[in-house]
Formats: sequence, C-alpha cells, structure tokens
Amino acid sequence: MIEVNLHPEGVKAKAKRRRQQKGRPVRGRPSARSHWMTAMMAVLVGVPLLMAAFWFLNRSRDAGLQEQLEVAVADSARMSDLRALSDSLTERQQLIRDRVGIIRTLDEGRFVWPHVLDEVSEALPNFVWLTSLQEISPLPSLTIEIRGMAATALAVTEYVRRLEASPYLGFVRILGSQQQEAENAEIEVHAFTLLVDYTPPPVERGTESAAD
Repeated sequence: MIEVNLHPEGVKAKAKRRRQQKGRPVRGRPSARSHWMTAMMAVLVGVPLLMAAFWFLNRSRDAGLQEQLEVAVADSARMSDLRALSDSLTERQQLIRDRVGIIRTLDEGRFVWPHVLDEVSEALPNFVWLTSLQEISPLPSLTIEIRGMAATALAVTEYVRRLEASPYLGFVRILGSQQQEAENAEIEVHAFTLLVDYTPPPVERGTESAAD
C-alpha cells in the first residue's frame, strides 16, 4: 500500500531534512577540516620539541668545543714555556762557548815555549850543544829553527831521532850540516841547522775535541 503525503508542510519538512543531510558529514570519514586541525596540532607540538632537541645538541657540542679549546690553550702555554726555557739554555750554552774560546785564546801560547824548551834540551845527546833557538813561524803553526854543534855526524842523527820521538815536536828537517873548526879549540865539529814543528800531543787534541 502506497501512501502519499500531499500536505505542503510535509513536503517542506522532507526537503529541509534532505538539505540538512547534504550538509552533514558522513559518519566514519574525517573531513578536510579535521585533517588540517591535526596537522596544525602536530606542528605546534613538534616544532618546540625539534627546537629543544637542536638546543641541547648545540649546547653539548659547544661544551665539547670549549673543553678542547681550554686543552689547546693549556698545551700552547706549556709549549711556550718549554720553548722559552730551551732558548735560555741555548743562549747560556753559546755564552759559555764564547767564554771558553776567549780563555783558550789567552792560554793558547802560554805553555808552548816551556814545552818546546824542555823537549829540545832533554833530547840533547852527549857531545851536542846548541847555539841558537829561533821562531820561524808563529802559532798555531809554530816552526822553530835550531842551530848547534856536534862532535860527530852520528850525534846529529841521534839528536834528530830524539826530537822526532818527542810528543810536542815533529817533522824535523836538516837544513845543513857541515864540518868546521871549533872556536878556541884545535878540533873539528859538525855545525847543524834544524827546522822543527810544534805538534801538540794527541791527548791535548782529544781533550780539546771533547771540550768542544
């Protein structure tokens, strides 16, 4: 059985309900406005959290960099002190070397001639005597000329051998040896002239090298 409502108000009420149903969202399906509100809430909640995370990360990184900077500054100060100490020691060492050099220069020829005279006199064999002792070239390459008389040529040879055995003398050269009459005597002697170099002994050379 079909009923038809021909009352005008019934038609209007039905039309009104249809219009309301068209504008009402369907249940079970979120609208675009609800999606937008959810996104806004997520942004409002997520942005502060993200900013807080970045702040804590930057703070921890700054703390690490500050610690590294303090360590670097401490190391730099320590290296600066060590360098200043090294420079001071180097200056003192150079000052000591300069003073030792001055002392060596002052004492360079102080004991040379006493050694030379001792060696020349101690090396004299029997029947040999000296007439002159003269410096030919100065230190550090000291060369000495020795003039003397000998009873025989063998005595001159023996004197040369003894001079060469001396720790302070070396490179003995015979410049001349001739036979002549001795003054106020009726005998003949051999007049000789020698050149001798002053040579410091190896002990003194080693000591000098160790001091350097």
